[in-house]
Amino acid sequence: MANFFIEKQLEAVAREQGTTVRSLRSKISDVASGLQMATACSGTDSPMVLAKCLGLESSFSCEFDERKQEWIMENFPEIQRLFSDIKTLKCQQVLNLVTGAMERVPRADIFITGFVCKSVSTENNDRKVYKNCIKEGTGETGETFSGMMDYVKKHSPSVVIAENVKGITAKNDGQPPVILHVADAMKRAGYHFGYKILNTSDFLIPQSRNRCWMIGLRRDKYSQCDVEDVFDMIEQMKSPAMELKKYFQHFCVGRAGMPVNKAPNARQKRVIKVALKKVPKRSNRDQVIVDVAKSEQRAPVQLNRTPCLVANSAMFWHNEERFLSAEEVLALQGIFTKDFKAAKSTFLTQQRRLCHDLTGNAFSMSVCSAVLTAVLLKIAEA
Repeated sequence: MANFFIEKQLEAVAREQGTTVRSLRSKISDVASGLQMATACSGTDSPMVLAKCLGLESSFSCEFDERKQEWIMENFPEIQRLFSDIKTLKCQQVLNLVTGAMERVPRADIFITGFVCKSVSTENNDRKVYKNCIKEGTGETGETFSGMMDYVKKHSPSVVIAENVKGITAKNDGQPPVILHVADAMKRAGYHFGYKILNTSDFLIPQSRNRCWMIGLRRDKYSQCDVEDVFDMIEQMKSPAMELKKYFQHFCVGRAGMPVNKAPNARQKRVIKVALKKVPKRSNRDQVIVDVAKSEQRAPVQLNRTPCLVANSAMFWHNEERFLSAEEVLALQGIFTKDFKAAKSTFLTQQRRLCHDLTGNAFSMSVCSAVLTAVLLKIAEA
């Protein structure tokens, strides 16, 4: 299913460049052969699915949460290395959860990673305490970023791709946004660096999700223009979100993992009432989705797509008079049961809340595929 996003994105690039998807696929296949990709803190480890589609080899994954470790091992039984803490990747040897043995952390050509967003999120009431978290390595964001950079400095992957919340680009208590500290760290480590806010709804998926995507290309192999070229290519790959109902129909998304409470409670009904007032000009055809887990003051609402999915979201589909299922919210990150076999057999039925948590913290598959595909096409040009 992830191939759908890749195919649509390659079609857009082919039109722009006056070539064919087959030619672009061939370039990617040639350059991907033998390249090792590692992931850390990616939530569902969706880059592993993309690696299979694009012909990359998996070096290792890294995930701290034990429940998410279980998700990774059950959905990717072929995985050879799974480490538990990004902050330990700098060590000479680390426990491999797959084998139970201490092993050397290998070098990867492409390192795709997240780092904790809590300290820089605009929803964090203590955010101003962490205005220098990247520079000082403080707070969960700073500590996990330091772990990321320890790996980068030790192993010098050719490409570093990272993702975090939009708040990382916003000023904090009058201080410059900490993304500038990220840029400084990457430049000191020997990388040309760039970042951009990308919205999941600009990449086919009907979810309004703004995230900061960062790309570092090793200075001895690439130029700053190459970083800019990658982002230009990502722009070419943009395509409007599919309408919510059509999206679910197109990908045959079911309703596994429905919440126990099938009707909103009194507080949630008040949130819905406030949300409806925010979209007075909606038509009868417009699908209204409200995150009723949030307060009446916030009442996030979108038409024909969902508000941003976070770990504690409770999306109510007003037209259908029901909550979205765990299967549906996973699909709104591009995470489908055809790509994640254990999701349907185990997690959607037995660990519904974990699926919501995974959704809130996962990379959007369609955005990640655009970034990774654009990077591979740039490598092919080098």
